[in-house]
Amino acid sequence: MSLMLSAVHAGTPSFWRLQAVAWTLTYVLLLLAALPHLTERDIFRYNTVGCAVLFCLTLGIRPLSRAVSTRWRYSWLALQACALVLSLFLGMFASFAIGLGTFGWARLNGSNWMLSWLQCGAVIFLWCNLYISIKQWRLAAASISATSAIQQVAQEYATQFAIKAGSRIQVVPERKVLWVSAARDYAELHTSSGTFLLRETMQSLEQRLDPSRFVRIHRSRIVRWDQITELTKQEDGEYRVKLLDGTVHRSSRTYAPTLDGWIRSGVRNEVRS
Repeated sequence: MSLMLSAVHAGTPSFWRLQAVAWTLTYVLLLLAALPHLTERDIFRYNTVGCAVLFCLTLGIRPLSRAVSTRWRYSWLALQACALVLSLFLGMFASFAIGLGTFGWARLNGSNWMLSWLQCGAVIFLWCNLYISIKQWRLAAASISATSAIQQVAQEYATQFAIKAGSRIQVVPERKVLWVSAARDYAELHTSSGTFLLRETMQSLEQRLDPSRFVRIHRSRIVRWDQITELTKQEDGEYRVKLLDGTVHRSSRTYAPTLDGWIRSGVRNEVRS
């Protein structure tokens, strides 16, 4: 799962790389748009200062945008309204800072503040939407990858078995298997309706069974957890395992620690309740 999540993040450019490319492209486009007037007084300086101020502002509001993208619980319209108000407020500040950085106190005036304010607010509003959208996309992609990984792991366990008997193939659902015993190169699947012979070793079958539903208690026995009704500890460290169908099985010392852990877990849960 961690590899899949890493692949998702690796497939998306980093924030700093996107910032560098986007703002460099924006700066170049501004200079191209102002190319006929670059020789005029303050034009080049105005565009340069404008990009620098807006770049610093977007860096400053990045933590807020990141928090909103992960914790926002209100409607999309409410998010847009908040982003618009914030953008207009910051746009006013950016317009003042750009004018001050370009013209200085001596030549600072409010003749073009309204247009500059709206332009700066629009840029910040667009940046907030792009950042939140990209963040949401990455979170959604990570969630989908995690879900797919969980489903893939779940699908690795057998849900049914194909039992071949002559020309017939009978399907035995995994949920009906109560316990399994070894029979040379075969495994006997014991169900409430009968016993079925599966051409598969115990080692291979154990790997295909969900460990949250089945436990191996002996090299020749696998039982279902929810079928265990009684455990009796023997002097040699082994267990006698009684199932709901009345059968009794012996757990070897090799697999006894698994049952010990299960018992301790049950005792802890009982104490908590």
